[in-house]
Parts: sequence; C-alpha cells; structure tokens
Amino acid sequence: MSVDELRNGLARVAASVVPDDDPYGRLLRHARRRRRVRWAGAGALFAGLLATVLVVPVAGVGGLRTWLGDPEGASGYPVTSDWVWRLLDSPTRGSLGADRPLVDQLARTFDQDRDRVGMSRALPTAKVLFADDTAGVRTVVVAYHSDTAAALVSRTGPIGATSQQLIRAGGVSNLPVSPFSVLGDSVDGRTWLLGLAPAGCTVTAAPSATVDADGAVRRSWQSVPTPGYLLLTEQRIRGWWRVECDGAIREQGPVGYRTGEFSNEAVPVQGDELRAAEQAAVASYRALAEGAGLPATPGPVRRWSGRIPGEGIAAAIAGPAAGVGPYILQLGAAPKALLATAGPDDARPDDTETLGASRADWALVATTVSTSPGLIAVRVPARVGGHAVLTDQLLVAPWPADAVEVEAESAAGARSAAPVDSGFAILSVPMGAEVTLRALDANGKVLASQRLREPAAGERIFNEQLVSAW
Repeated sequence: MSVDELRNGLARVAASVVPDDDPYGRLLRHARRRRRVRWAGAGALFAGLLATVLVVPVAGVGGLRTWLGDPEGASGYPVTSDWVWRLLDSPTRGSLGADRPLVDQLARTFDQDRDRVGMSRALPTAKVLFADDTAGVRTVVVAYHSDTAAALVSRTGPIGATSQQLIRAGGVSNLPVSPFSVLGDSVDGRTWLLGLAPAGCTVTAAPSATVDADGAVRRSWQSVPTPGYLLLTEQRIRGWWRVECDGAIREQGPVGYRTGEFSNEAVPVQGDELRAAEQAAVASYRALAEGAGLPATPGPVRRWSGRIPGEGIAAAIAGPAAGVGPYILQLGAAPKALLATAGPDDARPDDTETLGASRADWALVATTVSTSPGLIAVRVPARVGGHAVLTDQLLVAPWPADAVEVEAESAAGARSAAPVDSGFAILSVPMGAEVTLRALDANGKVLASQRLREPAAGERIFNEQLVSAW
C-alpha cells in the first residue's frame, strides 16, 4: 500500500468536514452535512490503503457502505446491535484514556460546542471512546448517542492539543457506529488508522502472509498490547486483522478494508485498451496483494491479456512472474474499480440509488491463488447493480503455448472442456466445485494441472475467507 495515497485520501475526507469560523463557512458546513460523504479509501486493502488504491472505510469494517448517507440534522444512525451498545458502553481507550480530567474536559467541550462538529442535540450524550497521543498526533473519537441512535466524530491535532483546539481541528463527523469501528486521518504528514472493538474483545494482527504449495494463505497472528483496539501508523498499515469476542472470531479481513471499491487514479495508464488493461491489472495486483501482506516478489507482471467474449471487454491477468501465488483478473482499465468478493447469493445489497452515481463504466476485479505456474484460473466478475460479483464462469489461462484445450474433472469423473483461443478458455464451473483443471495439447497430453481451491460460499480475497459475524 502507498502511504502517500492513503494520506492524500484521508486528507481529502478530513478537509471536507473541517469547521469554519465565519458565518458563511458555517452555512456551507451545514449544507455539507446534508450531502453524502465519501470516505475515500484503499482497502480499497489493504486497508485500502494501497499503493495505487485508497479504500478506507471510516466506520466499521463489517458491512460498511463506501458512501454514507448523512441523516437530516446529523441525528445519527439507528442502533440495532447489542455489540454496538457494548462498544458505546466501553471505557475510554488509548494512551490518554486513564487521564480522567482530560477525558472529562473533552466530553464537556464536544457536548457543549457540538455545532463545531455538526452534531444534533437529538443525540444528547457525548462520550469519549478513544484518546491517544502515540501516533505522533493527538487523536480523539467521540460517540454521540441517544437511547436509539448513535454516531461517531473523530478529530486529530498536535500532541498536547487542548479540547478547544481539537474540536476546531480537522476530522470527520456523523459516522455510523459498527461493532468494530474503523477510523483514520492524515494530518501534517502523519497518518493513523484505528480499529476499535468493544471492551473485552481481543484484536490481533497479521502484517504478512505466505502461500503454501497447495494454494492456502497462511498467517501468523500476533497479539497486540492494546485492549480491544489496534492503532496503526503509516509504517504499519498493511496485512489483516482479527477481532475475537467471547471466544469467537467476529471480524477478520484486510486492515481497514471491506467495501470492495478502490481507485487507481494515481497510476496513469497509456496505450490502447489492452495495454491500458494490462497496466491497470498490474497496479491493482500491487495494491491488493502487497497491501494484504502477500509475497510481493517476484512480480507483478502481466500473465495474460485479451478480450472477454460477448461485449469484448479488454481484460488482463497479473501476478507473480512464476510459481504459486496470488493473481488478479481485471476487466477494463477505468481508474475506478469494483472488487468481486462473493457470488450473487452472498453479495451485499445493491446501493446504487443510495450512492446517487452510476458505476457502469468502472473496471471489475477478481482475485485467486494459483498452485500451478502453467495454469491460472480465476472467476470472471460481473456487475450486479452497484456491485461486482463472482460468476460461475472460470477463465483459464494455460501458460504452455501449445495448449489447445482445458478441462475440469470432478472426483466422480464428470468432465467439461473448452478450446483454448487467444491464450485462454472459459469453463462453466459452479462456485465451490471440487474439480481438477488441466491444460491439454493436441494429443491429449496434460501440460499443466491444478485442483481448483476456493471457498464454497461467503466473501473472500485471494481465497482467504472474510469474517463479519456480529
């Protein structure tokens, strides 16, 4: 992930909600409250937080929409989860959480001068959930809530900033509260990302991962010394995190990322459509795989490019130069892309109308892990409303140039096959099917093979299962 891209994206978001002192600025601030607020990001992974990508959800990894509808009057969002109440009832965390006079002063200031952060009196209680100096800046997260609704506000200032300085500082306001809330900011060249879970939960991290010969991604989870939260700075924003509560894994996925949307706008692509798709695929691979802490070398390189049958969309596969590892398939070269993480039955509800903008011209991306250097198989993503989903169509790109056919054979002996044309073939293989894929030459000789390995259901990235079970 690119720290500069993350920093720039967070700064853009923070800038959109910085309070103004003059009456005209205050009027504009109220107008902004009535518009949808986009938390530009990068999982977009990880933690969105990628070299050419910025996909960072601001509040809650689980099920967060990239675009947040701002309720009229900044009156918060309905609370329907006991886990959210458990988070709201948690003691103040962070390095300053035990400084009772400071926490009390912060609570009074953010309560009395709530117009500065654009929060309504419909949420009568202002509580400091987090206060910290360890990221090189002073960071505060304040929850505003009633008996039925709640919202979060974050502010970032210099270390030692007073409550009055903080409430005038940059930040974001009126964010939904999720059981595991994710917030971040970038101020004066310092970037931070916070994952905040209910008290009593444990957060662990896995900054890097390896890929076994059988295609399984392996991570070594590391405990963190902070109770129920993880605060990351720009040097450490990568990999995955996990939240365990009451003995069960409640959240697991890439640091800061969950939305399935990212941007490669910082990486210019040139040339014709195929060349542009190749460049965009390499950039997306670097963003997603490296951001997840997966092996970054050798690669990334283009492994295949061509046009998808039907609409003739320019597409490309990028991944390591050789051997087992993660790969991505990109359809199109638009600077914005939708990441397919699940089949239609497990995809999130369509929010196209909520977003108020079409994604029809966005690129589509799907991920996989290959166990054969001579055979790459990745599901073709498709657009369903405002989201990308994985389909039953499997694009197989055999590396041997003399491959003329690919086949999929189940353990029971059922076989389907398709001819290789322009370096690839497309097979119809149901999600989660247990099949062996083979590339054959004109004499029926097996040139390369691998067992198709993927979760049968649910969301996944590079075949790692995402968990959100609150």
